[in-house]
Amino acid sequence: MKTPSTIERPLLLMLLAAAVLSVRVPSGAQEENKTRQGQEVATTEGEPGKQTVELKAGELTLLLGNEFDHGAGKTGYIGIWNLTSVHEQRNIFFHRYAGWIQHRHRANVERISDSEGAIQHFLPDGRIWSRQTFKIVPPYSFDCTFSRPSTSGAESFNGTSYMNGPKDPGVYFVTPDLEWQRHHDPVHGNAASIYAEGMPLPKLQKVPDATYKHGTNAFSDSVSKWRYHPDYALFYGRFGKMVLIHMFPPRCGVIPYMSPSGGGRQPDGRNNPAWDWRGRFKNLEIKDGWSQFTMRAVYKPYVSDDDVLEEYQRWARETP
Repeated sequence: MKTPSTIERPLLLMLLAAAVLSVRVPSGAQEENKTRQGQEVATTEGEPGKQTVELKAGELTLLLGNEFDHGAGKTGYIGIWNLTSVHEQRNIFFHRYAGWIQHRHRANVERISDSEGAIQHFLPDGRIWSRQTFKIVPPYSFDCTFSRPSTSGAESFNGTSYMNGPKDPGVYFVTPDLEWQRHHDPVHGNAASIYAEGMPLPKLQKVPDATYKHGTNAFSDSVSKWRYHPDYALFYGRFGKMVLIHMFPPRCGVIPYMSPSGGGRQPDGRNNPAWDWRGRFKNLEIKDGWSQFTMRAVYKPYVSDDDVLEEYQRWARETP
């Protein structure tokens, strides 16, 4: 991978009420999650002890949670309910919601080991829709493998994360000119998505009385003027002294996007931005009848932009 010339070195509540929820998964949970595609499954909503699984390794602790309402006033915030580090005890995600949200229907959480767990998503009729497997990679990274029962080798996956009022709500990425660029538009639904250089833009299906000025009811249909370098499929955001880096395989076609206020507001008026991504990924690995896609996240004290890029380059070299 080419090193950007502008960077001298390689470029570049309160989650849940503890009295109600438990991070221990009953022994029966793993058996429930062995349900095959098309079979009915029992919902976990409202059953204390089955909503969460806590993973710990190295510097990180992740709390995976199902669709149970843990403060938002409605169900469906399935994903990482809590992400902390030994360097930052505050949850990086807003406690009522979650990070790495893919679907919002029903889900089971399952422990695989002390450092690995899975969220299995179900359609309303009980069929398996997809699976997210999280594995902490010490000291400060975790992998998330998205999989779906399909042998097509091409699937769409996404992740939504509602952040916990960072002082800097913007995200950073590498431009085609090999410069770091900050992106933040203060208006929800304006200039949300960042496409890779050379990636064709979709033709929007505009609707009457659209919610947003670009003519649709999806805020993510709006496109930023910025483009990212397709060899550097990453973006990061800051939280206190920490940095959260989203890393994807080079030239995979991922589309980062954001809302300045998707997660509501803090008591002091600061917005909780949403740092999101989506993509239609091709040439996926097929394993046991499932098409799967793996990304990595790094959560560590921020050192420099060069250090961020070094993390990405190291991972990209090791990724098939």
